[in-house]
Amino acid sequence: MSLKFRLILIYVVTLFALTGCGMRVSPPKMSWQSPYKALSSLEEGDIVHLPTGVKVSKEQLISLLSRARIVYVGEAHDNVNAHKVQLEILKALTERYPNKIAVGMEMLKRPSQKVADQWTSGELEEKEFVRTWVKDWSNDFPYYRAILEYVRDHKIPLVALRAPDEWQERVKKPAPTDDSQQSQDKLPDMDVEDPYHRAHTKAIFDKHPSQQQTFEAFYKVQVLWDESMAASISEYLLSEAGQDNHLVIFAGGQHVEYGFGIPRRVFRRVPLSYAIVLPTVIHISEQKHHKLMKVTFPEIPLLPGDFAWIVAYQDLRDDRVHLGVMIRETKDGVTVVKTIEGSVAEKAGLKEHDIVTAFDGEAIETTFDLTYLISLKKPGDQGVVEVLRGEQPLSYEVTFQANPHHPRARP
Repeated sequence: MSLKFRLILIYVVTLFALTGCGMRVSPPKMSWQSPYKALSSLEEGDIVHLPTGVKVSKEQLISLLSRARIVYVGEAHDNVNAHKVQLEILKALTERYPNKIAVGMEMLKRPSQKVADQWTSGELEEKEFVRTWVKDWSNDFPYYRAILEYVRDHKIPLVALRAPDEWQERVKKPAPTDDSQQSQDKLPDMDVEDPYHRAHTKAIFDKHPSQQQTFEAFYKVQVLWDESMAASISEYLLSEAGQDNHLVIFAGGQHVEYGFGIPRRVFRRVPLSYAIVLPTVIHISEQKHHKLMKVTFPEIPLLPGDFAWIVAYQDLRDDRVHLGVMIRETKDGVTVVKTIEGSVAEKAGLKEHDIVTAFDGEAIETTFDLTYLISLKKPGDQGVVEVLRGEQPLSYEVTFQANPHHPRARP
C-alpha cells in the first residue's frame, strides 16, 4: 500500500523510531574499553585516545584529526549530544581547511544526491529538503537541523551515501543466473567474510531473530548498507570535486566502531588515512534504560576507534509535541480518521471525517505538509487548524503540549 493511503498517526513530530538499519538507535552501554583506561573513570566532556588511554584536549583532538583524509564520527541517532560533538568537529575542521571539507551522511540515499546538492547551494527550502529526508530516513530532522544548516550556510558539499532501495531488493533475491548478471553490475563489491563484522551482526540478529528471513539474508543487507556507503565515499574522494578534500562522515556507531563497517571497506577501495571518533555514553538514567539494546556482543580483538568523546544522553522527548489525530490522504484531501482521547485535537474540537485544509494559514495537501508544520512547534506554542466538515469550513486554535508517555506512532 502506498504512503498516500496509509494511516499516519501524528503524535509527532520530532521523532519516529528508526528501523531496518541493523544498528543501535539509542545510547549504547559500551562493552569495549581502552586497553589503558576504564571509560567509567571518565567524565562528560573528556576525550580519550583509545589506543593509549591518554586524555586529550579538544584542540589536540582537532589537530590530530586534521591529518586524516577521512574522519568518521559515530552517533546514537537519538542523542542530541552526539550530534553536538559532530557539529563541533565539523566546525573546527572547516575553520582549519576552508573550502576543503565535505560531509557524507548515512541518512541520505545515493539517488538523493541532486537534492543534497540543491540544499548546499541554497536552492532548496527546508521543507522540500525534509520531504526527501523523511522519505530516505525518518522524521527526525530536528536532531540534524543544526548540522545541516551549517553545511548549507557554509556551502559544504554534502554526499548522499546509502544504497538505493533497488540495490536492497536485488540483494534480497537469490544469486542471479548468467542471463540476469548484467542487472547486478551496479551493486558494489560485497565482502561477506569479515569474521568480526559477521559475529557482531549475528549477536544482534540472535537477540531479535526474524521469522521472515535467515541470518544470511539479513547479513547481506547489512553488508550492502556498509558497502554502499563505502563505495559512495570512495567515488567522491576519487572524483575531481573530492580529490583534494577532507571528508567527514556521520553515521551510526555500529557502522564505524571497530572499523569493520564502513572504514575497512573504504580502505579496501582507497587506502587513505582515517580516524574514528565515538561519542560515548557511559552512564544512563534509569528512566532511559528501556532504550538500550540488550545484546551480548562477542569479544572483538580490535580497538573500537581512535577516540572516545564522553557525552551525556539527551533526546528530544521533552520538546516533542503532537496534534493527536490519525489521518490519511483520500480523494477528498487529508482526512481525520480518528482523534486520540485527551489530545489537543480532541480538546479543540476536531472530529472524525474532518478534512484538514490549512494549518497556520498554509494549505495542507499531503500528510507530510501537516507533519512538517507541526514539527516546527514547541510545547506552549499555538496553532490554527482549518478543516472542512461536510460543506462547512471551521477553524480551531490548539495549544501544543509535550506528552512523553504517548504510544508509539504506527502506520
